[in-house]
Amino acid sequence: MWDTEVDVVVIGAGLGGLANAIAVVDAGGEVLVAAAISPVSAVPVGFGGRGDSTSGALRERVGARHGWLVHDTLDLETNEYFDAVADCVLDVPVDAGDGSVPQRSARNLSREEAFGRQVETFFGARLAGWAAQCIASPYGLLYTSMQDWRSTPMKSATGESIEALSIGTIEWTDGLGQGALRQWIATQARERDIEVETDSTLERIVFEEGVIAGVVLTTPDGPFAVRTRAGVTFAPGEQDVDLGDYTSAPGDRLQVCIVGRTASRFSRVELMATEPATPSRPTCTGSRSQVREGLHDARQQSLEGWRCGKVHGYPALG
Repeated sequence: MWDTEVDVVVIGAGLGGLANAIAVVDAGGEVLVAAAISPVSAVPVGFGGRGDSTSGALRERVGARHGWLVHDTLDLETNEYFDAVADCVLDVPVDAGDGSVPQRSARNLSREEAFGRQVETFFGARLAGWAAQCIASPYGLLYTSMQDWRSTPMKSATGESIEALSIGTIEWTDGLGQGALRQWIATQARERDIEVETDSTLERIVFEEGVIAGVVLTTPDGPFAVRTRAGVTFAPGEQDVDLGDYTSAPGDRLQVCIVGRTASRFSRVELMATEPATPSRPTCTGSRSQVREGLHDARQQSLEGWRCGKVHGYPALG
């Protein structure tokens, strides 16, 4: 039934979607990017089809605040999936910001922080707030599965623990905005030969025994079924068709990073002054079994973690 198979399908070729595609390609993976998501219809699609009052009201409320996460399809399971995701963050206060490019001050962890015995207390309830912040942002993205992206744990200036993955360095000056960042990311994608299926929209998510196995896209040539080995990424669609090439200008050298939180499926594109770097591991003085385990970890390929990752439905946040 599948027309093709890739590691990751990206739905939405905006800032977050293209940044995610770049990260996949840099890790040696295969990616397919569909430019558009299905628009929100005037009569929302509900659990039981068009006109379902309960789900329709929910989708209208979510659509007003979380537009890019709302998908209008005729598939029951797909609608239930997005309704469940949106329901988790529906009542969380949302700060959409002023649209400026998010910038964060953060530092790399010391060896003691990264490999010490003390484990930071986990507050699952905070993930809903982070998810709402990402959904309200044009820089956000959502993963359908938790994967090993080789992101780096860091500590923000406000004391928050984050996971960051840099996709490159940009020359940035005051006054630059979303358009300049879009141009830079689009240029990086073209340099990696990442193609965008401009006439494709999401028709449905394909589930196999409750597990997300791929998607079906609507194209001018008919349905196109894509199987994924490492899940699907959803992000805002790109509004500007041709942004041209990014022209660098003297300024601060900032890292363009995909920033997330531990155990969250939501991330956001942000600018950081510090390049994510994992501290060197302490010298091993353990048993032979520990040495063998360390050597095994060192031999792992960058994609192996998420090729073997579990692809499953969306759990309740927190």
